[in-house]
Amino acid sequence: MTQPSSLRSAAMPHRLRRLLALLALALPSVAAAYTTAPSGAQIEQAYQQGKALAKSPDSGYPGGPSLVYAVPDALKLEAEHGAVDAVLAGTPLERTRFQSFLAAIGEDPITAQQARERANVPDHTLTFIVYAHGSTPEDKNFQNQFSAAQLQLGNQTFKSSSIEKSETSTSLYPKTVGEIGVRDTGLVIYHFSIPDKLAQASGTLRFTDSTGKTFKLPVNLSKYP
Repeated sequence: MTQPSSLRSAAMPHRLRRLLALLALALPSVAAAYTTAPSGAQIEQAYQQGKALAKSPDSGYPGGPSLVYAVPDALKLEAEHGAVDAVLAGTPLERTRFQSFLAAIGEDPITAQQARERANVPDHTLTFIVYAHGSTPEDKNFQNQFSAAQLQLGNQTFKSSSIEKSETSTSLYPKTVGEIGVRDTGLVIYHFSIPDKLAQASGTLRFTDSTGKTFKLPVNLSKYP
């Protein structure tokens, strides 16, 4: 199935291990607050922040407070961690910033509004981007084995309104013990519709990966820029 360009870009020739290490870095000058419907000024600010980050592409794209989960060592495969390397909360502004960053490092001149459109996160929605890998070097079907997700906020539980999957690429986990550590990697992206009254709520994200491992991750929407 053909994927939206925003997902193809997000999968990148994926440099997954380097990205995961960099996701833990703080993102400077970004207020930590989930905005359900960004204003034009906020979109422009996110756009400019993405362009600024792209001036030092070797530093990668920092996830900062948007990082929900990451394995202890992204260079190493360990069975107890299942098929998931990291989970990132993608808000309308964070994904706009990311698309601006991608366009700038790719020398693809776009406007702030185009970056917002490519973000693929409409107003009043939130995505959780799961960075995942196959169980064996031959496993290319791992994304299809992920369950739907549930997001519990306050006293309400929401089911993912849609699930998207990126194209896959091959990554190397060089510190893996006992094998070469080559896996297909890709993204599983869960979309949720979020009522404005819960935009600053805390709760949990729950899903099961392709190995049968269930993840129940704490989330705090007030942290996600």
